[in-house]
Amino acid sequence: MKKWYLLKTKPQQEAIATLNLTNQGFEVFLPKAVIKNKTQALFPGYLFIELDDKAQNWASIRSTKGVANFVRFGLSFAKVPNQIINLIRIQQQQTIEKLINICSHQKGDAIEIQSGAFKGQQAIFQNYSAQDRIIVLLKLIGQQQAISLKEKEVVAV
Repeated sequence: MKKWYLLKTKPQQEAIATLNLTNQGFEVFLPKAVIKNKTQALFPGYLFIELDDKAQNWASIRSTKGVANFVRFGLSFAKVPNQIINLIRIQQQQTIEKLINICSHQKGDAIEIQSGAFKGQQAIFQNYSAQDRIIVLLKLIGQQQAISLKEKEVVAV
């Protein structure tokens, strides 16, 4: 029965490892995204490989160009459930869209708040925060104050 395993690649050699493993007949999954016209791995340094632990010979995998080794937990190889691989495949496009949006604001950019108590106010983008939130500098009572907003509440000026 085939199962997915996690491989560690050599630095910045995910594509090389994927190509060489595919040429050997292995099923490989390398989630990636195109950000600013550059293809990048979503999990740098790692890729997934589907293997049959009873029927396939794994000996060539570790000596494949670009592959560092299997990821292990103690003596056991790191197995990835099929549901996780399917979830990553399904959500890969959403992740790509989020990564593209992350690049949409740069530190120091002027933005305008579109909703809430500060609607219509201009602020300065500071950085991204957790859970689709951003930090902006807003001038209040003569001083700049850092506030956290939902990313969808602002637009670039």
